[in-house]
Amino acid sequence: MFYADHSPMRALVKVAAGPGMEVRDVPAPACGPSDVMIRVHYAGVCGTDLHIWEWDAWASARLKPPVIIGHEFAGEIVELGSEARAEGLLAVGDRVTAEGHIVCGHCLPCRTGDAHVCRRTRIIGVDRDGAFAELIAMPASNVMKLDGIATEIGAIMDPTGNAVHTVLEGGRVTGSAVLVLGCGPIGCFAVGVARAAGASLVIASDLNPTRLDLARKMGAHVTLDPSHEDVVARCRELTGGDGVDLVCEMSGHPTGHQTAFAAARLGGRVNFLGTPSRPTEVHFARDVIFKGLTLYGVTGRRMYVTWQQMFRLLRAGQLDPRPVITHRFGLEQFADAIRVIKEGKAGKVILDLLGTS
Repeated sequence: MFYADHSPMRALVKVAAGPGMEVRDVPAPACGPSDVMIRVHYAGVCGTDLHIWEWDAWASARLKPPVIIGHEFAGEIVELGSEARAEGLLAVGDRVTAEGHIVCGHCLPCRTGDAHVCRRTRIIGVDRDGAFAELIAMPASNVMKLDGIATEIGAIMDPTGNAVHTVLEGGRVTGSAVLVLGCGPIGCFAVGVARAAGASLVIASDLNPTRLDLARKMGAHVTLDPSHEDVVARCRELTGGDGVDLVCEMSGHPTGHQTAFAAARLGGRVNFLGTPSRPTEVHFARDVIFKGLTLYGVTGRRMYVTWQQMFRLLRAGQLDPRPVITHRFGLEQFADAIRVIKEGKAGKVILDLLGTS
């Protein structure tokens, strides 16, 4: 995956099968005709990166080392391929972010408006070299100008977009009661999105007090700890006995699934982002069919409807994800980034590749 005809750069590399990663000098990528070369300023650390670090069953089945890790980033364009330059939409010096899913454009989902579930998706930092590096080459079609949005925010627009997709899919947020189950970084972003979209009540649930504090900073009206509170009973109490209009299930835990079904009102909606590590048993007749629930599985960001929604919320000042950022590290400190995430003491963790933190 490395290109031997370019000068070296620093990058975080999954060198071989097994736990850990290494910062190495590797050849810089080539900039193809339809590509742009981006100098990475900031990059976000994701749960996916933790799976790759630990080399769990998913990572060992998916990755083919060596590969540069990282899929959330923003930076500055330093080179344009001939075709990308001829289009005139991007220029050297532009501050940009990018959609990290590289899709085929030819399969049925791509051609029917569902490119986010392209059957040939290749994800940067997973299936091809990623953004934990000084430079990354991206297809120009995936790159978007920040146009005044802070570059640090640009680096976390990928996970913020996941939250936008989760909250806004279904179009019934304004004036609604929304429950966010699981307040990791994307769950906390979802709280902010729900508030920005006009939810009248936003309830956030998590076992971790640090995450609940971040959810409050993002605008949660009520925060609940299921270890000593009955989340379903409290949701009904807060909604006059009805239950919430929308549940955003971000935990991926079977208990979260059960809570989601029970907390949703009759005719309500549950949007699932959290990825389970094991199957969940569902009583479909009782919990879904007879309740008339609508269920939706969230994969990444809609290309590019979600991005436009997110840009508008950010530029209007209705959404600010920065309160969720709790730690900043240099590339060489990646082990420390993994440590604070595993300890449950972090919100969103950012890598500063400019060395300014």
